[in-house]
Amino acid sequence: MRTAERRCQKIFRRAAIARLRSELRDGRALKGYFEETFRIKPKEVMLSTIELRGKMPKLKAPKRDPVSADLENAIALHSYYSGLDETQASDPRLWAYLSHVEFRKYALVRWGLSGSFKVLQGEAEKIKAINQIIDHWFVSGNDRDLRRHAIARLWWAAHLTFAPWERDPEFFAGLKRKDPYHYTRVLLATQDIYQQVLERAMGRSNRILISILDYLDQNPDFAASRERIRGFTKELNLLYGTKKLIGLDRGSLSLLIESVASDAAGDGAVTTQGGSEDGRRASSAGRNEGAAVPAAGD
Repeated sequence: MRTAERRCQKIFRRAAIARLRSELRDGRALKGYFEETFRIKPKEVMLSTIELRGKMPKLKAPKRDPVSADLENAIALHSYYSGLDETQASDPRLWAYLSHVEFRKYALVRWGLSGSFKVLQGEAEKIKAINQIIDHWFVSGNDRDLRRHAIARLWWAAHLTFAPWERDPEFFAGLKRKDPYHYTRVLLATQDIYQQVLERAMGRSNRILISILDYLDQNPDFAASRERIRGFTKELNLLYGTKKLIGLDRGSLSLLIESVASDAAGDGAVTTQGGSEDGRRASSAGRNEGAAVPAAGD
């Protein structure tokens, strides 16, 4: 009986990424980001240790509403690359290869440049176009870049929200659902929720991230308000930077989130069993899950 041939994911070499960035920065490669075809020299690609199984998904990007496919794409991508660990999933070489080669058509529709190269007028427009490509087609290695990259953002959105009751059973035991992607659906319900929750510093903590999403899941009217979401996440992010929110137990963290949300909604203070915020006591510090880990060299 023949055994299945082992397949591994191709990635760029670092020298290739350096060349692509350089040629984009000086404008030589900008025209190529309007084209579906992409030429890469074989010597600029290498095999990684990431094993592949099954058929690679085809990411969808409806031209009328490309955002509407984010959830479906995130689940498909996360399922296909389910064996990735966080170090592999932080490797700039992987994501640059996927956006430029494997999922290029998707990246062009979802995060590409509008119009044609000929319509770019003046240096300012060209610089703006170059910065847009760098933001969504390349990763420097930090978590903010991973959350903005055309392909990486999808995988990380699903990874950070996938069955949190399995990752942290003691903290999230009461949140168990049949659907392991339940909170992925909440995160990607709107572009605003994704950006305001995951792209802020507090999104680095898995406990805070899931607790926020759980509140939004239970309060759909609040979650539908762009202004409330922005005010709510801005205030929580400020608290994250000044108080030890990561160490709060599940109940105390939920009460704090409810209080901040109430203020954002203009409903006034919330009276809770936990007493005043100053009276709440933190439990032992929780794990700060979900932060990206820079990858090793070639």
